[in-house]
Amino acid sequence: MSGNRDSRSPTLLSPRKFTPSKLKVTPPFPGAFVRLWDLDLSERPHVYPPREDSLLLASSAGVKNGERVLEVGCGLGLASLSAARAGGRVVASDVNPYAVQAVREEALARGLQLDTVRADLFRGLGRFDVVLSNPPYLPSSPSLSDPDVWQERAVDGGEDGLAFVRRFIEELPDHLTEDGRAYLLVASLPQAPIRTRGLPVRSSRVVISDLVGDRVLPAETLWVLELRASEVT
Repeated sequence: MSGNRDSRSPTLLSPRKFTPSKLKVTPPFPGAFVRLWDLDLSERPHVYPPREDSLLLASSAGVKNGERVLEVGCGLGLASLSAARAGGRVVASDVNPYAVQAVREEALARGLQLDTVRADLFRGLGRFDVVLSNPPYLPSSPSLSDPDVWQERAVDGGEDGLAFVRRFIEELPDHLTEDGRAYLLVASLPQAPIRTRGLPVRSSRVVISDLVGDRVLPAETLWVLELRASEVT
């Protein structure tokens, strides 16, 4: 999840309101989430707000009507709500109880059908056609940590910024259907560079099938990788 520890205000967002049309983006490719732009989400206390990385994930990934979709670490749920609007059968999950409640309320307010669950990554969940994740990826920095424990947890990726990503990639094949795919946002930061567009961690069970989105920002470069299991267990 995006953010510079020196400035945690969302990039290009107003203080209280997320308006997708204000962000400099191009329309998603055919087959991507539909009607993304009219999801107007208010920021909530203790919940990671939509930022450039949130929009990049939601507008880069693709979902088909009727597909079973899981968003791991849903935050305020931009991708989950967009997937539900596109006809996906969505489960929005987060370890943060405030996030789970927020997504549930946002879905009800829009008449969208989705399920919410409080879960630590994939724990207790089954298999899905599509898995989405915008993970915490900032390296730990105690001197710059957010006093809000839930906001900090949303961005803190451990010592090298890859703690969540390692677990995600390790567990992913056990939660994809035979033809399932995942869309994972990764970032290259000055303090934790990723020099290629390959997997940020080693895996013999997961392969990159496509690079579906990218964005260069002043403090980071973002990519959305489409992943598939090399073999479904």
